Amino acid sequence: MEITSFLSKAHKWKSPGNDQIQNYWLKAFPVAHRQITKNFNAIMEELEKVPDWLTTGINYLLPKSGYSKEVRNYRPIMCSTTMYKTLTGTTAKRISTNLEDQNLLSAEQKGCHPGSKCYKD
Repeated sequence: MEITSFLSKAHKWKSPGNDQIQNYWLKAFPVAHRQITKNFNAIMEELEKVPDWLTTGINYLLPKSGYSKEVRNYRPIMCSTTMYKTLTGTTAKRISTNLEDQNLLSAEQKGCHPGSKCYKD
């Protein structure tokens, strides 16, 4: 199951968003994965049914270095909900697998795609 596979690689105690659900608890209750998958599929079929809490996150401003009164010296960090991270992670994996299976990515387009050599300038 895609949810189980994604969660097996997720960090247990990453900071949750508004849902306040830690990955640990999703991993601890695999019996819920089938229902989560069912709900995710329903959302993907009818995007207007996406609940507001799923796409709402908490923004934190972290200083780039030291203390500063200037906003430009801060970088925003968004804590998305655990369910949002799970949905986008499984969707990205599905898209990536499909692109690989259909041989739709040329070598020049793979960049840091999993399984390819990653070169950064």
